[in-house]
Amino acid sequence: MAEGGLHSRFRLAREIAEEASSFLLSHESLRLSTRTKAENDYVTEADRAVEGMIRQSIGRAFPGDPVYGEEFGGDTGGRSRWIIDPIDGTVNFMTSFPDYTVSIAYEDEHGLAFGVVAVPRQHEVFSAFRGEGAFLNGSQIHTDESGDTSRTLALLVPPHRHHEMLDGYIVRMRRFYEIISDVRSIGSAALSLCYVACGRASMYYETALHIYDCAAGIVIVREAGGMVTLLSDDEAWLDIAASSAAAHRKMLETIDG
Repeated sequence: MAEGGLHSRFRLAREIAEEASSFLLSHESLRLSTRTKAENDYVTEADRAVEGMIRQSIGRAFPGDPVYGEEFGGDTGGRSRWIIDPIDGTVNFMTSFPDYTVSIAYEDEHGLAFGVVAVPRQHEVFSAFRGEGAFLNGSQIHTDESGDTSRTLALLVPPHRHHEMLDGYIVRMRRFYEIISDVRSIGSAALSLCYVACGRASMYYETALHIYDCAAGIVIVREAGGMVTLLSDDEAWLDIAASSAAAHRKMLETIDG
């Protein structure tokens, strides 16, 4: 696809993300209408409504574009597709915890082309286009490349849907405490990646994700100067390690033990 076509889609993604943010802020009562998809995995009426809105906007502007989303599935293979998560951090949204996002990415034959992550409650929009840098509300952002992780935060997410993996996670978490100051888990993969991208945290590690959880955030981290390693190449089971470039080797060594 020509760059002009990609940039047109990127502009649309930013517009859609802001529209979806406004919708969520004005329809937070939808968080009360919830059903269970799997253990510790929930969906609200807002998830489905927002994904429907995003799909309609894409369909009007670029009819025929394949779309893969969390709630309605779609194109799971090949290249040249939109990848969307209408609410990344559904449990946060359900409980009125503010750290939930709208995540929109696009993938072409060369890989992930752009990503947009909107954070409604914080009125923040993170975005990145391949080769053009990463931005927060229009200002360029960078990972923290100081190299001293002892004064930084790591975003480490317990395997809340796979409790059988908890013992191994605790062992790795103990090792992380040897190289960083403290740990957080904020409940949104997309937002965790964006916090690494803008230097609020130096590392982020999580297991058993789906591509729609992290596609947009991956682009944003890389364009902010950071590094992302996918420790699994199965879209249905992604383990992800993201950090500043300066900290990445240390992070992978910590995970491996």
